[in-house]
Amino acid sequence: MAAPALAADVAPRSLASEILPPAMPWKGASERLIVPAGDPWITPAEAEGFRTTPRYAEVRAWLERLAAASPLITVKSFGRTTEGREMIYVRASKGGATKPVVLIQGGIHSGEIDGKDAGLMLLRDIALRGKDNLLDKVDLVFVPVYNIDGHEQRSAYNYPH
Repeated sequence: MAAPALAADVAPRSLASEILPPAMPWKGASERLIVPAGDPWITPAEAEGFRTTPRYAEVRAWLERLAAASPLITVKSFGRTTEGREMIYVRASKGGATKPVVLIQGGIHSGEIDGKDAGLMLLRDIALRGKDNLLDKVDLVFVPVYNIDGHEQRSAYNYPH
């Protein structure tokens, strides 16, 4: 049996489907957190039925729009990657009191992006959907994609999609 082709024109999805077992159906209480199609604040992953994840520019644009819509959300830069991409974090905070800060990092490894997509949903719900009570005793700092350069590098072995 020949090894699967690794040429650039071979879609990573087909290679992944040859190597990985089929996806299991997902059922659970967290399904109720998914907004319906057509919701103005649907996240990119929700809009795609969680079959794919957004690129960094799309994540950033969505977060900038959220920050413009809510005084609880700010987007700031904290440096640049080795390839020159601007690294961002999101701060969710209410009230002027000094509180403990909870740091959440998503996208530490290029193909492990569930935390990024879940974080966007959480920020939406805090900023616009009545979950701001989560900020009563803490502030939240969220780095949606820590390994931006790896996140943006798509290949069969780095970021199957």
